[in-house]
Amino acid sequence: MNATLEKIENSEAYFNFSIEAERFEKALEKSFKKNVDNYEIPGFRKGKVTRVVLESKLGPEVLYEDALDFVVPEEYAATLKDLQLEPVGDPDIEVGHIEKGKPLRIKVCVPITPEVTLGTIEGIEVNVPKTREVTDRDIERYLEELRSRNKKVMDKLDEPASSGDTLTIDYKCTVEDTTYDDVLDYKFMLDLSNPILGFEDHLLGAQKGDSLNIENHFPADYSLKQLAGKKARFIVTVKKVEDIQLRELDDQFAQEVGKVQNLKELRLKAKKELDEMASLRSTNLLRQAIIKEMLEKCEVTVPEFLVMERAKDMLDQLSKQLASEGGDIDLYLQMTRKKPESFKKQMWEEAKNAVKTEFILDKIIKEKDFQVSEEELDQGAEFFASQIGMDKKNARKNLGPLMNKVLFELKAEKAIQYMIDNAKIMVDE
Repeated sequence: MNATLEKIENSEAYFNFSIEAERFEKALEKSFKKNVDNYEIPGFRKGKVTRVVLESKLGPEVLYEDALDFVVPEEYAATLKDLQLEPVGDPDIEVGHIEKGKPLRIKVCVPITPEVTLGTIEGIEVNVPKTREVTDRDIERYLEELRSRNKKVMDKLDEPASSGDTLTIDYKCTVEDTTYDDVLDYKFMLDLSNPILGFEDHLLGAQKGDSLNIENHFPADYSLKQLAGKKARFIVTVKKVEDIQLRELDDQFAQEVGKVQNLKELRLKAKKELDEMASLRSTNLLRQAIIKEMLEKCEVTVPEFLVMERAKDMLDQLSKQLASEGGDIDLYLQMTRKKPESFKKQMWEEAKNAVKTEFILDKIIKEKDFQVSEEELDQGAEFFASQIGMDKKNARKNLGPLMNKVLFELKAEKAIQYMIDNAKIMVDE
């Protein structure tokens, strides 16, 4: 083996390997044959120049890039296997001085699977709240949500907007000398008791097609410090005003929406679904408590770039979700009253814990040798396919490399269930 592991530090492996001069010479010849037709050398027809002449005219360096591509990735992969290293990111590869007739020296730094020290994962003690009993009020709220989801929407073409109407607007905000990007097709309910934008009262009585110039002040405790207490000017265009009409809660509603015979049966169906939701909520709280304790008991230092990538993925996912609802991150911070600094810190901590959790679970899976049956794989593949909008038929084949993710999630679920089965669970009254 022409490789030497120099050190492993902060979950990064530093090693070097060499490629024999004869092997690299063959790679150079292969590079020449691949590229000879691309060069025009005076005195030679295109593609007919010899390698000696080409290198004398343009320098041997013109062949290096492809030659390195022919040999370095293959040797890098073989070296990882020989040194028993599991990379979790792209390597930083440094090619040494290339000299004819001498071996090629390569230095590598690559992030690898971090070392995980497992604590005692049996007998984890957790406190979880008692599963909440479904009340009549919960059922009524559920039925009201059903009415809302099955509401009748009527466009108000020439009528003024009133409280409870749904508006669709475009608006632009200018604060001092700064004009922010236009917000288009923002849809919201005109609720003066719970203002979101801060200028809802100006929209009361507005009609479709109206353009309004609104001056307002941001609150002194506004979540975005750069805007807090400042005077703002909004240019608002009302694109749509809709009157929301809720259906009567009666037997006909129960039959059409709930697919049951009458309102009494709809209430029973609602209670059953709410009971299932409460049970699922309790299960999720238990899982979260177990994972939190697992993170406390196990040690792992994860590469920072993985945390950065995960945080970016989480932010992108949140941004897409907000955009689908007509909002953005700034509006989200405003509605949740979160400051940008604390939001970023929270996102970073969540990303770091998510990455740490995966590495720790992977270690537990290997230690306990959890396996997945073919039937479980089929079911897992079908569920995963349905989650991403893919046809469940032939899911395992169609998912391809994504099956590695499916397999890990199935095994991770077994690891979590193992800790739950062996935990000391106290239920708070």
